[in-house]
Amino acid sequence: MNNNPKEIIQLRQVIYDSGIVKAEADDIAASQDLDDVTGYASATETDNTLTLAAIAARIEHPRNVVITVTAGGGLTGGAKFAVYGTGLQGVKVREEFTYVTSAAAITGNVPFLTVDRVSVWGCEGTLTTDDVVTVGVGAKIGLPRGLDEEVVDIIKERFNGAEIAPSGTLDRQYGTYTPASTLDGAKALELWYTTKKVLTW
Repeated sequence: MNNNPKEIIQLRQVIYDSGIVKAEADDIAASQDLDDVTGYASATETDNTLTLAAIAARIEHPRNVVITVTAGGGLTGGAKFAVYGTGLQGVKVREEFTYVTSAAAITGNVPFLTVDRVSVWGCEGTLTTDDVVTVGVGAKIGLPRGLDEEVVDIIKERFNGAEIAPSGTLDRQYGTYTPASTLDGAKALELWYTTKKVLTW
């Protein structure tokens, strides 16, 4: 008797309309003074939540988050960021980022449908108005799937109406795909991909 778990492989298709762009854009939270946000130099720490752009102004496709820290003053490290929002399956998700002086731009992996809050804490050094942070979308595109499914492979890709060989980067752990094509906001992207579901009965 074979007791190995059975798997269901499904073929899925998703079409991202011509509004999608690959370029990372700071459209979630514009440049903000870390000192003002954290109240670092004040006697009492203020609300440590960044001011976010209106939902309507943000990209409508599931993307990863990129946090860019500009340490132009006295920030020496320690800053941590937590992004809260809604994931691909409609569940609440959270991703944490840690700033290090050797990497100002921190690229996330979790695809967010919405970003509802970004918190920051733990800044070290003597902050000035030149220590700022921006939050934007990244180049990784989330592939819709069920809660109990994982992405297996990209089967076919069509860009700007022409079929091309999939040559982007697939992250199976997070279910994202970074296309090699230059998405410029004027061309549609279509993807056919497979997902896997393990049966436990």
